[in-house]
Amino acid sequence: MKTFPLIFLAGLLSSSLFSQSLSISESSSGSSFLKGDISSNVIQIMEPDGAVINSGKYNSVSDDPSFKIYPLQNGAYIVRENIANFVLFDSFGSVIRPISNSSSSKDGEKISELATDPMGKTIVLYNPQVRNGDKRGSRAKVIELENSERDIFYKADQEIRAVRVSESGEFIAIASGKEGSDDEITIMDRYGNEIRKIAFDRKVKGLNLYGSGSTLTVFSEGRVAVYNVLSGERIGSSSFRNGTLQFANYSASDQTIVGLTGDLNGTTLSDIEVRIINVAARKIASQKYSSTVEIAELDNISMNKNSRFNYTITGMNKDLNLKASF
Repeated sequence: MKTFPLIFLAGLLSSSLFSQSLSISESSSGSSFLKGDISSNVIQIMEPDGAVINSGKYNSVSDDPSFKIYPLQNGAYIVRENIANFVLFDSFGSVIRPISNSSSSKDGEKISELATDPMGKTIVLYNPQVRNGDKRGSRAKVIELENSERDIFYKADQEIRAVRVSESGEFIAIASGKEGSDDEITIMDRYGNEIRKIAFDRKVKGLNLYGSGSTLTVFSEGRVAVYNVLSGERIGSSSFRNGTLQFANYSASDQTIVGLTGDLNGTTLSDIEVRIINVAARKIASQKYSSTVEIAELDNISMNKNSRFNYTITGMNKDLNLKASF
């Protein structure tokens, strides 16, 4: 009898594997992500329902297109004032310190970005692209709410595609790449000590570190793969030929990959389809969703497991409840 390995490509699956059951229902958003707003030189940090939990004075000009507020779940927040300058505020709305993430490149750089765990245990500032002549490099550093910072990543000829900090704050994954070569994901602990490098043969769009960071989900616009962080082993993978992947994650206990595809126009996601891949059984369940959802931040989309093959995708204006059977 011919046997099949656990690791597979979606192209090897027969059409009969798509006959599994998947239902999608919606509910009011249960997102726990805080929101930040500024009015009359005052920054307010609010619960999703609009309740203000923190506020602080902000007297600088806020009409810069790169201005952004990053709320932390402990009530503190960070403000990106412009392309490279950030200000850290504590949970009382007082300034802790400003910090510059400028590369000082005479050839220019892209807007600095920030990645963190919900509580701000590990905060990563990074330059997605730093121009140096005809080269396009990148760099990243970890900052503390106090005065310390550590350089953890530098590439002279690779741009950073995505950065993800695990929910626990213990691990960091950085995807980087350049034209003509496979992308590369560097996984490190929160101090910058490298744990693993993983190659990915597509342009990385997003990353997810499951739970404490034991598994890594990597996805491009049309492909997803899951890896064991410690061993580097690929657990499963699949291709998505219809629609653009906007989110993907892995449930280790169910051995399932969950992917959300759709067309994103501004903040509106339409033509939505959800696919759940049972890696262990080599079966797929898929279902279209007839309505649209609003997404303020793609990085805020997350997945909660309710029971076996039963999940909720959150971080949008409404939650999508998924129930599959295989």
